[in-house]
Amino acid sequence: MPQPTWLRQSLAAGNEFHFVKQTPWKHNLLNLSALGAVLALFAGVMALGAVVPIWLYLPLATLILGCLIFSLFVLVIHECSHNMFLLLKNREASKRLNYIVGICTGDLLFTNFKAHWAKEHTVHHLRPMEPSDRQDGLRFSGKAWIKMVLRMLIPGAALTINPSLQYGFSLRRFLIGSAFFGGLASVGAVYIHWQVAVAVLWSFNVTAVCNLHKIAQEHGSNLIEIEDPYLRSRSYFYPMRWLTSPFGINYHFEHHANFNVPWYRLRAYHLRVMELMPEDLKPYYLTRGLKQSFQQIAGSRSLPPASLVARRTLPSR
Repeated sequence: MPQPTWLRQSLAAGNEFHFVKQTPWKHNLLNLSALGAVLALFAGVMALGAVVPIWLYLPLATLILGCLIFSLFVLVIHECSHNMFLLLKNREASKRLNYIVGICTGDLLFTNFKAHWAKEHTVHHLRPMEPSDRQDGLRFSGKAWIKMVLRMLIPGAALTINPSLQYGFSLRRFLIGSAFFGGLASVGAVYIHWQVAVAVLWSFNVTAVCNLHKIAQEHGSNLIEIEDPYLRSRSYFYPMRWLTSPFGINYHFEHHANFNVPWYRLRAYHLRVMELMPEDLKPYYLTRGLKQSFQQIAGSRSLPPASLVARRTLPSR
């Protein structure tokens, strides 16, 4: 089926915000500063374990640390998979640098960057949710989603649903990740307070919940039934989304429309897409507020009528 005019123009509009249009040193400074801020916040939350009472610190610190770890997936691993975490003038050198950074970061976080991100993330963009899409294998909704989230109350349970396990168990990666988290926990227990170690070790479960939430919001509610792969994702907006969906990953319709747009340009791209998308389609591709967010997780959001999806004209001004 030919793509509707508004969609073709939306896809093309992303080139205006493409990473090749960004100034490399400014781009790199922004990303490295953001990374430094995440690491500083992580250290700050750990340090608060010395003064915040256990009943308050453990739940809040575990939540915040888990979200900060998830932000590393979005900022570093995800952007590296698109060769745009760090930019060099030489495109091939830039690809190599992003690959190395992705590999190193992935090892620390029990993640097979080479298979699951450098390779399979491209497949995910080309054929989202199809059988060949190995990245979207943790797509749960409704009761299955709730059961999986409750499972994350068990310490260490996140490792049992690690998407990287589908490519085989890596002892090297397991030891590196264990040494990283074990080292952080040991530093927290010895130099701050034992509750810091508990929060650090439990935080990766929160990271897994963030990922489950992200996948449900992006591609849930039977979007696989739509023929055009560019129309199988939603952007989502709810209170405090910056905590569980950091660095603009909630602009997911736009990200699938053009995956070469860096995170800090996605909002501008979103505003451009909103000028092109027909008004009567927006309720189907934008999730707004907690009610619609819960409906998306439950798998009960309605799909757009085929007549709207196939519309070929531009919206009236």
